[in-house]
Amino acid sequence: MIDIIPHIKTAIILILIGLLLASMTTIFILIAFPNYNGLTVAQIGLLIGELFLPIPIYLWARRIHADLKSFFRLNSVSLITILTSIPLALGVTILTDELDRIAQLVLHLPDQFTKIQEVLTIRDLLSAIFIIGVVIIIAPFIEEIIFRGFFQRILEYRLKDVTKAVLYSALTFAIIHFNLWWAVQIYIIAVFMGYVAWRTNSIWIPFIIHAINNGTAVWFTHQSESGLQWYQWKGHVSPIILLFGLILFILGIHWFIRVTPVHHKSDTAVRIEDLLNKPPYQPQ
Repeated sequence: MIDIIPHIKTAIILILIGLLLASMTTIFILIAFPNYNGLTVAQIGLLIGELFLPIPIYLWARRIHADLKSFFRLNSVSLITILTSIPLALGVTILTDELDRIAQLVLHLPDQFTKIQEVLTIRDLLSAIFIIGVVIIIAPFIEEIIFRGFFQRILEYRLKDVTKAVLYSALTFAIIHFNLWWAVQIYIIAVFMGYVAWRTNSIWIPFIIHAINNGTAVWFTHQSESGLQWYQWKGHVSPIILLFGLILFILGIHWFIRVTPVHHKSDTAVRIEDLLNKPPYQPQ
């Protein structure tokens, strides 16, 4: 298999088709099962819709005989690097939570956003499967292979500028969430995950960070106000917890950099236009 780099325009079109396909699937399920529990149907619709997101990209990659492991940055990482993701994830989750609370002082969260918390609430076995399977595992994995694996990798090769590649992929990631009120938190954590993906040339560490961040959000959803007194202070993250998060992040990033050398891009990668100018590739 060949390590192929598509055009940026092609990548954007494939992502948009995936979003359209996922949205239409979710809407179809909601319309097709009007008599079932609304929340359960919404959860199932989101589950199935999420699975459709990478299909256009996958089919296109198969059509050009791309090396899927490189194409989606599914490269392996060391165990020690995986361990560094835990303090990194906890630290960045705490810090971005406070940044999000500060941002909402300017842009208040609408009351109807409580419905999002309802979707993240475990009520029975089916909803537990949805929450754990989709929100914590499937969605982070799919979003990482699309944005940090597929899209950012293309930007790195095409723009020849890692900083721009990380910032642009993070911006795209924040936009497709269609959530202006959480945009700050989403964008900042996406920038950080983009840096980690570039350094390791893999989506596994960003996936772990993403999964822990989503899992933490689910956990908070199931806590009462009184149960969060140790964490909150006057509507913000407690200064002690914030300091703890900052220490975790600093120690985690220092540990990560120390044990994880920069993984340089492969010299064997081929741009799609270069491939088209050569004799037809015959897959092995």
